[in-house]
This record gives sequence, C-alpha cells and structure tokens, in this order.
Amino acid sequence: MCGRFTAGNLTQAQMLEIMRGFLDGPVAPDSDAVEARIGWNIKPTQPVNIACAEGGNFTATSARWWFVPRHFKGSTKDWKQTTFNARIETAADKPAYRTAWKSSRCAIPAIGYYEWTGPDKDRRPNYLTVETNAPLIFFAGLCSKLLDGTRTCTILTREPSKQIAHIHNRMPVILTTDELSSWVSGEMTTTVAQNALGTGWDGRFKFHEVNKFGRDDDGLELINPIDRVT
Repeated sequence: MCGRFTAGNLTQAQMLEIMRGFLDGPVAPDSDAVEARIGWNIKPTQPVNIACAEGGNFTATSARWWFVPRHFKGSTKDWKQTTFNARIETAADKPAYRTAWKSSRCAIPAIGYYEWTGPDKDRRPNYLTVETNAPLIFFAGLCSKLLDGTRTCTILTREPSKQIAHIHNRMPVILTTDELSSWVSGEMTTTVAQNALGTGWDGRFKFHEVNKFGRDDDGLELINPIDRVT
C-alpha cells in the first residue's frame, strides 16, 4: 500500500493551476521537469506530478515514484530498498527519509487509489477516494533531488480510517486543504504530522470493488464498480 493510484487525464499545466488554488503562496513551474504519467493506473517507478518547496517558494514539478535518498551515490536502478511508500510514524527517524522529512516534503496530486483484498490467488481490487468538491486529492509525500538532477518521491501511509480498515491495514496520508501548505512548506511539526496528518477525511471515504485489470491496462473504466452477475 499504496501501490497504484489514479491521476486522471489532467495535463501538467492543469495540475499547476489547481495547485496554485490550494497552496498558500505562488507556485512556479519547473521548466526542466520530466513529463509526468497521467491516467488511471499509475505505478511505482513512473514519474508523477508533485508540489514541493524550494528556496522558500512552492514548485510544481515531477518525480520518480520510488524514493532514493539524495546521499545515495548510485543510479536509481541500483537502489534496492522498497521505498515507494513510507510509514509516517517512523519516517522522521529512518536514515533513508529523515533528511527529506526535515527539508523535502511534497504533495502528490491524485484522484483516488486502489487496494486489493481477498486470498492470494484471487486478489480483487477496490477503488478508494474521498468525498470532496475539489478536482484532486493530495497525498503527503517526501521527495529528493539526486546529484544528477533526478527527483524521486514516496507516498506516506498511516493506520487506516475505521471506515476502510476492512479493506487494508494501511492507507495513504491524504492532506486536507488546510494541511497542504503547512506540510509542503515544512512548517508542520513532526508531532502534529505523526498524530493527526491525514485523519481529516475520517467518515468521508468512498470505495467500491472494481473489475480485475492488468499491469498495463488504463482507462476510466478501471474505476467503474464491478459488474456482478446475479
């Protein structure tokens, strides 16, 4: 968890405009950003849109969704730890994440995400999102910028809301609009983040089972409720 999410069909320019509406301050585009993956089946190692803070300003850019700490000297393919997710309870103290926790937080725009339930031989996907009038939700994340300029990121997770605990024992940390700027800017304290960040959506989740799909499948139909034969 969270191993797949949806970004929809918004372009990077459209994402930028939406971010500007939610972040408390100007947001500058990164002209060198790699084009982010969009669609309904975003996978780890693909480039995703992020909002981060650099030099006291917000920046809209992209990052490879599989975190590599900036002190690592090899290429991203040489990094062997599974770091596309990080536990919010421990990330501040983990050697891989603690520098990013202090100075390289980010938000990753999305529409929803998937979780699988059931026995190993018959895992079934569920689509989850939250009730909001906004066109996007934002996952709390950490990011890094390596010596070769490559950006990477991870999505933070926490214990699930009681409403969705039957689906999975973890959930992505989904920022409320009130939390977005203070998280990305680094102003939010570790204590507040670990205890409360991402809990503001309790009772407001929407979820349903969807049809099984392949690794490279894509399209809006992936999030349609499962068509059961009665």
